[in-house]
Amino acid sequence: MKDLKIGLVARCDNSGLGTLSQDFYKHLPISKTLVVQTNYENYPERFKGGIVCERGIPSLEEIEEFLEGLNLVLTFETPYNYNLLTKAKEKGVKTIIIPNYEWAEPEDKMIAKPDLFLCPSKLDYDEMPEPKKYLPIPIDREKFPFKLRTKAETFVFNNGHGGFGGRNSLAEFLQAIPLIKSDVKFIIRSQVFFQSVNDTRVKIEMGEIEHKKLWEEGDVFVFPHKFDGLSLPIQEALSAGYPIISTNIYPHNTYLPKELLFEPETMAEIKVYRKIEAAIISPVKLANKIEEWANKNITEFSKKSNELAEKWSWKNLLPEYLKVFKELIKWKKHL
Repeated sequence: MKDLKIGLVARCDNSGLGTLSQDFYKHLPISKTLVVQTNYENYPERFKGGIVCERGIPSLEEIEEFLEGLNLVLTFETPYNYNLLTKAKEKGVKTIIIPNYEWAEPEDKMIAKPDLFLCPSKLDYDEMPEPKKYLPIPIDREKFPFKLRTKAETFVFNNGHGGFGGRNSLAEFLQAIPLIKSDVKFIIRSQVFFQSVNDTRVKIEMGEIEHKKLWEEGDVFVFPHKFDGLSLPIQEALSAGYPIISTNIYPHNTYLPKELLFEPETMAEIKVYRKIEAAIISPVKLANKIEEWANKNITEFSKKSNELAEKWSWKNLLPEYLKVFKELIKWKKHL
């Protein structure tokens, strides 16, 4: 019988990958962590006893130390050093990458592949090569508790670091605000500086904000993103009960209410790490959608957000993750 000995490759910054790292560290039975540092502010103390990569990315020595005693390694988006995959294979340690398709190597350029791409969205599943499996990222419902939102009076936009190429569409949102004539309020939060609009309806919060506080105030989350498969902001907003006004793009239009989606101006090919399709956002269409729902009753949409978040909660998805892990390492105990 094998014990499940999971090694987590963790980012220790306040990015999306850093958030994922903390969340999986909190909810999974992690045996060891390999802590990767970035150009953002780093907090390696979040992962007690972790092997902290002194040069940012893992060295061969750090990889060797990390793999000792493990039978499974989990990392997000990248192995950071492909020796992690090849050394793990040599030692019989299974590897899983939870990919973000836009940052993944095309298959013909992959130096090495994991034993499984565990795809967090249907789009990631479509784009990644075998071996692959679709399994949504679980939502921490204790961290982002549900609150019933009943009337669309305050619209919230959380920019974070803005995303590659302005993916979160802050510029387009700022252009949309003057087009909205309704008596509503806007909250814009950003970890990076931007030049705001001169509008008394707008409240700006810049810099680092405690994560859970992002979702305490407001009624509707506005997220006119240009591309992505996994969207942590959408998942967190769902958990907190926000209806979400967003771009009508795949895969998010397979689960978000159609009534709250607005059409992109067009789709265009852009280069992230690989070439992908991205939405061109129309400030006019975004403004019209906000106007359509301004001061309207949103109770039923808030309840739908709660239902979907519960479906994707850690309580419901943790057994699915453990099942995948155990099957991959050929767990001998009855599942």
